[in-house]
Amino acid sequence: MIHYDMKRFQEWIKTENALRLSEEKAIIEPFFPSAYLKDAVLDDFSNILFLKATKADIDSLVNDPLNAASSKPLKYYYDTDGQHATVSDQMMQHFLQACMEYGGRMEITPPISSIEVTDRVKIISGPFNGYEASVSGIKLSHGEIQLSLDIQLVTGVMTIRMCDVKKNQIQILNRESGDTIRTDFIEYTQNHLLQILEHRVKRVDDEAMNRRDADMLTRLYRYRYYEIKNESARNHFLALMLICAHLCHYKADEAQLRQQVLSILDEINQRSESKAATDMRTYLWIALHISTRNPVYRDAAKQYVRDYQPKSPKLRQFVSLIREGKKV
Repeated sequence: MIHYDMKRFQEWIKTENALRLSEEKAIIEPFFPSAYLKDAVLDDFSNILFLKATKADIDSLVNDPLNAASSKPLKYYYDTDGQHATVSDQMMQHFLQACMEYGGRMEITPPISSIEVTDRVKIISGPFNGYEASVSGIKLSHGEIQLSLDIQLVTGVMTIRMCDVKKNQIQILNRESGDTIRTDFIEYTQNHLLQILEHRVKRVDDEAMNRRDADMLTRLYRYRYYEIKNESARNHFLALMLICAHLCHYKADEAQLRQQVLSILDEINQRSESKAATDMRTYLWIALHISTRNPVYRDAAKQYVRDYQPKSPKLRQFVSLIREGKKV
């Protein structure tokens, strides 16, 4: 990963590779992200170039005396361990594929970007040092994070805005750090999916709300790779991820998750009946109905709620949302 001057380097790399070919050397293969990202995140990537070459060849480019004369100003990017930033071929291909598929919707965010609305934080610098607050709004712009924080005072709630927030300015209280997974991410995912489904069922025509819902779905779906040891929680979360993939229109992922849900249903059906298994089966039915619109799954979930009156208000809320069979 190399920092470079685009205008100077594009022409220079052609000349350099022509020379290397004449000397029967391997060419240096550049990837210019802006060619893939279209109009997205150019401010973040416009001065970064990925080079596919041996370490010795890249060292020779960076250390070339002509580089100091700014004819081809190159310098390495360093990772958090102080090493030259490198990317494997497989990761590079995934990156390019993501750029081409989602270029218009990609966003590069600062390291603290995993902070989320409703997080509890403690302000540890500035005039409000020591105060605890709830995050009521987040804005990411040009690699900078802005937070709207609600501080509870004796006379009410005061909202302040912190701009260009750094890690050493706030402490996230409900998680170990801004970069770790939420400990309550299953409940968090469930609550937000219920809210989004309600908007879909009611056909809420609010562009800002729909945009927030789309952003939240993307945020929720990132949790799909985390391992959950408890079987019941894992199956519950799988049902939520199937709903999320459906709402995101990730067809391939939806088909794969749907097959997993069907396999789990088969396993549950072969076991002895239990309240936990029946509750879990109902969540899986709900997800399958939303994904396939097969009324058999909807009717089975409705029948279970009528017969057994489950205590979980969330489960009853999911069933209520699919009761009329409206498309979501």
